[in-house]
Amino acid sequence: MKLSIILGILLSFSAMAEDAVLTKSKIDLGNISDAEANTAVNRSFQFIRNAKSPESVTVKYKINFLKKDCINHEVKKTEIPEFKKIVCSGDNTGYSCEEKIFSGLYEASVVCTEQGLVRDTEEREVTLNFKKAVALSPSATEKIALNLKQAGMKSNEVESTGSVLESSSLYEVKKSLLGLGNQINFKAK
Repeated sequence: MKLSIILGILLSFSAMAEDAVLTKSKIDLGNISDAEANTAVNRSFQFIRNAKSPESVTVKYKINFLKKDCINHEVKKTEIPEFKKIVCSGDNTGYSCEEKIFSGLYEASVVCTEQGLVRDTEEREVTLNFKKAVALSPSATEKIALNLKQAGMKSNEVESTGSVLESSSLYEVKKSLLGLGNQINFKAK
């Protein structure tokens, strides 16, 4: 019994350590930030590319960052005093007028009393483009890495870079600068 529990734990840890095979055109990594430490993201993700992998894979992820905002609020009341009006009703033959008193009231609004930093979350994506990569045979695989580095916790900007870790071919890996969004191109040499 104990041996099967230990074996199950070891298998679950080895499954987490495996690299994800690129089989779909979209991958969602979820929130990649460390919510407990609240530190900037600096992570690397490894993927396996095979003959069935799509030519283009969009990797979505979320990051936490800090931004300036109101951190303390107060309810402010403004008094609208009572007021009087002479109200008339009738027709061309005569009007009946009387003085009416309208009671005062309070109008409430929420105002900021202190500025500071709040944590927010933003969704990002990067596209891995393999259109100019080597066509793989059915048994061949390549291991690639995606590195995501946040400038700091007060920034929502993330620098994405790609690299080829294992391949029988040589690659030139470049980030696209031609208005194609956040894209990393893998081009065979």
